[in-house]
Amino acid sequence: MKRSEKSKNEAETLNIAKEMAGRFRGGEVIALTGDLGAGKTIFTKGLAQGLGYKKIITSPTFVLMKVYQPDNPVVTNFVHVDCYRIDSSEDLYGIGFNDYLGRADTVVAIEWAEKVKDVLGKKLNLTKVNIKTGRKETERYIEIS
Repeated sequence: MKRSEKSKNEAETLNIAKEMAGRFRGGEVIALTGDLGAGKTIFTKGLAQGLGYKKIITSPTFVLMKVYQPDNPVVTNFVHVDCYRIDSSEDLYGIGFNDYLGRADTVVAIEWAEKVKDVLGKKLNLTKVNIKTGRKETERYIEIS
């Protein structure tokens, strides 16, 4: 099912992601795409909050992957991956990425997912999120499929 959301600002983008994460039961993989500065990290922060993670998360641009433990009875790991600086999915294997992908107690959010689409197979519970900037500086169009 494909749906589109319009966000007027960062707070609305966070809330769209929080609401989405509230339906997660573990095993979900969120593939985020969009231009630099479109709001992928803001959306990911909303996912973490929706899963019950209360601390601030930052983009793992230089370390590639961070694992958080949300206050959630079912989802015990939230994995945030940032593929902006990698050349191929091969770069993810050495950091334990595959250990989390598709696990029933884990939700994985991947920024710049188009760079690793070869690991996002049909067996995964995959949701694609594409974020585009709007006419106004803070406006975003979020397409979820």
